[in-house]
Amino acid sequence: MEDQKVKDYAKSPAAAVSLAVSIVVYFPDPAWLKTTLDSLVAALAHARHAGVMRRATICLVDNQARALTSAYSAVMTEACLEYGWIDTVSIVGHGNIGYGRGNNLAIARCGAADMHLVLNPDVELAVDALTNAIDYLAAHANCAMVSPVATTAEAKPLYLVKQFPDLFTLALRGLAPNGLKRRFQARLDAYERKETAFDAAITDAAIVSGCFMLIRRRALDTAQGFDPNFFLYFEDFDLSYRIAQFASLARVAEVRVVHAGGGAAAKGWRHVLMFVRSAIYFLWKHR
Repeated sequence: MEDQKVKDYAKSPAAAVSLAVSIVVYFPDPAWLKTTLDSLVAALAHARHAGVMRRATICLVDNQARALTSAYSAVMTEACLEYGWIDTVSIVGHGNIGYGRGNNLAIARCGAADMHLVLNPDVELAVDALTNAIDYLAAHANCAMVSPVATTAEAKPLYLVKQFPDLFTLALRGLAPNGLKRRFQARLDAYERKETAFDAAITDAAIVSGCFMLIRRRALDTAQGFDPNFFLYFEDFDLSYRIAQFASLARVAEVRVVHAGGGAAAKGWRHVLMFVRSAIYFLWKHR
């Protein structure tokens, strides 16, 4: 009965948006993938009941050379049975083509939804995260992308909004030991915009780190999606920076997530080399 009251109070279908979600995985942590999907479905249901979204498509792109994980199959089967307005798409068999190119496959497959959410497979969404993000875009016509307030799984703040970096700052941030980082703390704080509290709104973002990026589809099309020359790392910086040239990017205080990933240096030398290569390409491309 309460659900019916919410539906009756909802905005008209014409005011509600369609939403596509792309999640690219490569040997994901099964527990975190399930947490991501569970929280995503709950957030989609909240947005639907609030009347800001009418239909959703979840597209999971598997960059592994094998079938999708059972965590995905179980959660998506349940979602399809319970919510007839959620469509699901699986893209498999293409191999490890990189994060940006994987998202481009999903963007092409999902069709022309009003908004597109790029989501990492290790993110837990607050139940009202999508409702508040969609509401913000609806109220701010000049804004093309929403970034969330994020914390780690240990509840430490994450600063997803960044200033445009130089190579030395990127090397410090991604690769330097903690002792060296402390010597340049002021430089790193400025890069991460720590003059503003991590959970406060920012309406003039230049670059965002993309574990969760809700983007207007027309802005995504104008930017022509992700640059396929980035295999891993900085594809989110590149996309957000290009969109920021013609629209605003915002961190919205009411949009909250937990992100468990990050840290190239902790993942071994292969990731360090990919980080360095992508950083150099990003700086060469834009400066």
